[in-house]
Amino acid sequence: MSTRMYTPFAEFNPDEVSFALGKDDRQGKPTIHMHYGVAEVAFVTPACVTNWPRVTGDGNFGTMWGPQSVDKAKFTLDLCDAAINGKPNELFDKFSTILEKIDDKLLDFIQQNQLRILGRKNLSRDELRMLQIRTVRPKLDKMTGAVQNHTMNLSASKYVWDGMGGKFAREINVCDKDGQIVTGGAVSPGDVIAATVHAQQVYTGVGGDKFGIQWGFEDVQVVCQRTHLAQKTEVPAFGAQTYDFAAPYMVAAMPQYDAQFSDQMVSAA
Repeated sequence: MSTRMYTPFAEFNPDEVSFALGKDDRQGKPTIHMHYGVAEVAFVTPACVTNWPRVTGDGNFGTMWGPQSVDKAKFTLDLCDAAINGKPNELFDKFSTILEKIDDKLLDFIQQNQLRILGRKNLSRDELRMLQIRTVRPKLDKMTGAVQNHTMNLSASKYVWDGMGGKFAREINVCDKDGQIVTGGAVSPGDVIAATVHAQQVYTGVGGDKFGIQWGFEDVQVVCQRTHLAQKTEVPAFGAQTYDFAAPYMVAAMPQYDAQFSDQMVSAA
């Protein structure tokens, strides 16, 4: 069981997040530590729509973007700002503001230590921001380039170290709206969910000089399954048009077969 303390996002103060340089890793790159006061950066997200969840089975193994080996599989989750029951998700907007402040603090830290971390110097804040992979990113329509929504991506390794030189497979806890674990629970695209999220690492050198925060998750709460969300009942764009030949839509009755025909069909079967 995790010992992390997860703070509700509404109570999370991004001003208490700090960064510090650590020892160099095996490749000689300096590590960056991230703290919330003296604890880990960990919080509970607001309820958001998820579009591409893979939190059961082998996670992303076997998918187009997944690994070739199952021991490298990851559970993945996305949180987006899509409307819920036709209303904008204002909680996501507040949550996004917190994440923006954390990203900005990392940007300032990288600028102050750019020579040690990136081997660069005299880069302006705007120039470094172009290298930063932000936590909340816009998702663009492939055809038009228009912004569809904004998304935060999360991941968790399916196999984790057991402390004795090996690995063991783990599962993601899927909970109901009251936080009770659901045996065999699953998360489907379109569900409204919340998650326990923590900062896994600050990465640098991805795709050259790019840097950012890798966010992980442990548990998922299904606040409302997509099948229980309100369904669309009208299209206002059509209501603005009128026709002199318009008539109410009538649901046609299903054709009824007489008993003799039904008996013949049964006999033929």
